[in-house]
Amino acid sequence: MMPKSFLFFVLISVLVSCKTSNKDTPPPEIQTSEGALMIENILQNSNGMVGKINIMGYFVAPFYNGELKENGSFQILLPNHFDQMTGRAFEAYNSSPIADYELHYSTALESFPDADGLSFKEKEARLAFAGKYYRFEVTGANTSSYIYPASSENFVRFVVGTKDAAPETGYHYYYIYAKEPFSIHGATTTDNLFEDGTEQIYKRTDAYNLNINKGWNLIRYEINGLSESSKGTEKISKSVVSNLGINTKPERWFISSK
Repeated sequence: MMPKSFLFFVLISVLVSCKTSNKDTPPPEIQTSEGALMIENILQNSNGMVGKINIMGYFVAPFYNGELKENGSFQILLPNHFDQMTGRAFEAYNSSPIADYELHYSTALESFPDADGLSFKEKEARLAFAGKYYRFEVTGANTSSYIYPASSENFVRFVVGTKDAAPETGYHYYYIYAKEPFSIHGATTTDNLFEDGTEQIYKRTDAYNLNINKGWNLIRYEINGLSESSKGTEKISKSVVSNLGINTKPERWFISSK
């Protein structure tokens, strides 16, 4: 259902979010400056929820630097020292008594392992992901949800692997902070089994067009083709991972419960 790179980060997100501290960490005062990124929009499916927005992911304490209002409008400030924040958060977790393993920055190759054989420059470049499961967590008074930019509510649930999500074509966006630049270009095509008892094989092509700069980057993941077996099982047949100008404004944002 998902590319290996996405399976990798879904697994990491599950591991690193299951024990995240519920203790509120008041954010220091951060001024918008060169390198910082302000995200503002209005949800397509506002349900009246309000809350603070956590910009951190991983296995670390939350860091709230955004707000969702009752009318569905929100602001998220991604600071220009996100890599330093991530490093400090890793150090705090790694030195804590609950640390089951050591957290470290992901490399470009760890993040996009299927692209290993392509034109891949600076595979050891380090990067940090904003948010969890490609989404930003919203914490309200009695509940929590996620907001995310995508083509539909269902699409990210499908990519993440929610059991009741239906396969569909579409896209979503997510933000990364790169400590060093890297690039990936090319496409891989593989033969895969449907694994539904039909023993049928489908071809899958995953294309990459990434030119990642140091600092904030906006990545778009798109599924633009599905293959169907004789039993009606649908699998991804074509996907594209690319990046857009950091000031690009994803228009469609949605909210969903955990």
